Amino acid sequence: MTSVASIGPVTTIGLAPPATGVTRVGDKADIAAVPASTTVTLGQGSSPALTYTSQPAAAGVVWEREAADKVSAVIADTISTRTLAGRLEGVASALLDRFQTDGSNYSQSARLSPNAGQVDALGTVQAGAAQQAKDAYTLRITTASGVKVQVSLTNTADGIGVQIDVAEGELSETERKAIAGLSKAFQDAVDGLAAVPPRMAWSSLAKFDSAVLSSVSLQATTTADGVVSQSIDFSADSKQRSLTIKNADGVVKVDVDVSKAALFGNAQQRAAAVSDYLQQFDAARSRGKGDEALMAVFKDAFAELHQSYEAGAAPSSQSPRIVAAGYTYRSLLSGVADFSASISQTMVASNPYKTGEVDQFTYQVSQSSSMSGRPLFDLGVKQEQRANLNASYHAALTPQQTLDLSKDKDSQNYKFIQIKDEVTSQTGIQYELGALAEAT
Repeated sequence: MTSVASIGPVTTIGLAPPATGVTRVGDKADIAAVPASTTVTLGQGSSPALTYTSQPAAAGVVWEREAADKVSAVIADTISTRTLAGRLEGVASALLDRFQTDGSNYSQSARLSPNAGQVDALGTVQAGAAQQAKDAYTLRITTASGVKVQVSLTNTADGIGVQIDVAEGELSETERKAIAGLSKAFQDAVDGLAAVPPRMAWSSLAKFDSAVLSSVSLQATTTADGVVSQSIDFSADSKQRSLTIKNADGVVKVDVDVSKAALFGNAQQRAAAVSDYLQQFDAARSRGKGDEALMAVFKDAFAELHQSYEAGAAPSSQSPRIVAAGYTYRSLLSGVADFSASISQTMVASNPYKTGEVDQFTYQVSQSSSMSGRPLFDLGVKQEQRANLNASYHAALTPQQTLDLSKDKDSQNYKFIQIKDEVTSQTGIQYELGALAEAT
């Protein structure tokens, strides 16, 4: 372990990496010019002394290894932040920025001394917290050549740890640059998840060059009091986008098929379609008395994944007439990529007198499309949309009555409502000799 010798009054400080203010000094005269509270001497014997600028930490920082790189510099700047979210600012992007020049393995950790205040599950400092909050993020990238990269980021009450593992080959310069190009997207995703309340910021992670990178995935877990309170799994490749979110309220899952770009509407059409779907989701929640918070997560996930692929481009005014006419079929479709989405609320037995009556809310919605024939000549398109609602809940007999279910038989004046809805719609389009012949 590196020893620290104090010069002048003894002050416990956080050691910053050289990148945040290191000055090499050649003799004692130079040292005398530096304020005593900000100077430490590292190493023994004839090793050169290093001057570090003190960090705003209330106690010392223990590093896994010498903190002399950009990632360590960012960690040093944020380690003393009073929230878990603040700790992560710039760290995720710094990890991927490293690939600009270095494609090797890497690890670093920084921990506050036991006397430092700890961050509780709500993200604020709490001295001597018995249990630690923990956020863990794992970014996995597979290149087109088969190299696998795993970037891990762990944030706990007493510190932060990061690691990069590269396996099954070496990264080319092109691959390194492509990974580094995701630095902002990675940081945005982490910042969104760490925010209070959390927000979705996944779409940019899916916008990579599929000729260089074959897949990108991000897993995130939040642990409080030793129990995983939320898990998130996102993945993207050239054919699909997938997002699954699990928490105490229930499970949200959205899968989007991006392999049929010929069916995508333009940006305006897509935005309008997503807006219509979100209104449909709200109506389903209202009818089935679903949980508002979980539905908000579902809506955000749906909207975010439909921003993760490029919208269809309408033909320009200079396009041949037959090309412009051939594009007409897209305006007759939904405008969004095929998808399957579901929200399943955790069941609750809210009536102790009749535990077999459970409050539940499950909603599934999907779109599937198929194409046949030759574009602009005898093209045929079929698109089907489905929605299923399965819900049950307890309600008071009248608006004036208060629902107060208990094991007391006298409390059993209520309505138990069960809902099973299914809706299907279909669109059919047929071209003949490049002209629209049928649309249903």
